[in-house]
Amino acid sequence: MILEFYLAASLPLFFLLVFLEGEQRRILAFLVWGLSAGAIAYFVNYHLFLLFASTAVVPEVTIAPVVEEFLKSLPLFVLLLVFGKRYSKELLVLAMASGFGFAILENYVFITHYEIAGIGSIIYVMMRGITTSVMHGCMTAIIGYGIFLTYGFSRRSLPAVLFGLFTVAITVHALFNLLIGHTGFGKLLAIDLPLLLFVLLLVVYNREVLFPGPPDLIS
Repeated sequence: MILEFYLAASLPLFFLLVFLEGEQRRILAFLVWGLSAGAIAYFVNYHLFLLFASTAVVPEVTIAPVVEEFLKSLPLFVLLLVFGKRYSKELLVLAMASGFGFAILENYVFITHYEIAGIGSIIYVMMRGITTSVMHGCMTAIIGYGIFLTYGFSRRSLPAVLFGLFTVAITVHALFNLLIGHTGFGKLLAIDLPLLLFVLLLVVYNREVLFPGPPDLIS
């Protein structure tokens, strides 16, 4: 069912890409990649989960965040390391589009499991879907915006910078996966953290509009 849903969701977007250009095409391309990354991650995670099933490893915390954040942000690394593309703060939007595309497929998987196993209430499923979508979008956006902020850094420092951004995304993702299964304050924190990050990224992205600098003085 995963492949069927992936094709049903992505094929119309591929046709739409033909008519778009410029920034619109880039955003939609990243969204489609997010869907593709979700399908790839599903099978990679499944086989890794089987591999470590007999160990004390918690795949949702130690494996899935690494695999998923790498796949979601892969186009950003390609743009930067292969083509030297940095664009502008548009990278935040492109990265977030990839994360949202990934979340579309992951939410489908979760809802499918919910219908089969009856996991929780419909309200919980909705809240889980919203916060998961925002979490995936924000984690990839942190990497994208971080790459934009490193403009002007020496190329020698880029691997360390990228590793740091990647580590932050993985850590927050793992924390979300760890807490979302708990009750009480843990689950509340897991739900609120992505929403807080989304607001912060929105403020940062629009800081020039929200906090305009002093006007230039004409002498």
